Amino acid sequence: MDHFMKDLIIYGSGGLAKEIVQLIKDINSVHEEWRILGYIDDTRPGYEKLICGYRILGSSEILKDFTSKTNIVIAIGDPRTKKSIYEKIKEYQLSFPTLVHPKAKVADGAALGEGAILGLDTVVSVDVNIGKFVLLNMRAVIGHDVKIGDFSSCLVNCVVAGNVIIEQSVLIGSNAVIMEKINIGEEVKIGMGTVIYFDVPDKHVVMNKPLKPIYLG
Repeated sequence: MDHFMKDLIIYGSGGLAKEIVQLIKDINSVHEEWRILGYIDDTRPGYEKLICGYRILGSSEILKDFTSKTNIVIAIGDPRTKKSIYEKIKEYQLSFPTLVHPKAKVADGAALGEGAILGLDTVVSVDVNIGKFVLLNMRAVIGHDVKIGDFSSCLVNCVVAGNVIIEQSVLIGSNAVIMEKINIGEEVKIGMGTVIYFDVPDKHVVMNKPLKPIYLG
């Protein structure tokens, strides 16, 4: 029944926010759980057009008017931006639910942190530890015994093999492949389609061209 549904606000109003709307629709088609109230967007709080049927409610400042029972999903792919948003709004004592698509597969023994998002056809294998606010976009595959740190994002079709450690705030591009037993440092960016077969230190970017780590500073 409608009165048992939980209110949800989507932080962001771009492409990922649209995908979150569809994710919520897919969840509700199996079990009616979420009622979307609208979006928060600090970059265009006065935007009046509907986005996938919902409007922008305002900037983050309005969140102080909501109760702790209000749920927020941070629909931002960039890890640094995602983390800064969380740091800005955590004082409001709101709830950050973990959202899992009905067609995602999560094995027994896998742990999912608060605010994590698992998209369509995502696969999470056994004894995986997914941190807070991690995004696993559509068809991401995470092998056994993998650890993914807070705020990281794995985009469409990325593959992470077994026993990989990914520290916090890492961005893994679409179709990237991380080979087994690799360590990925904090704030690393991995370009789309890149195959990683070596450890990557903190704050580096790796891409196919040139195929070498580059220090970001």
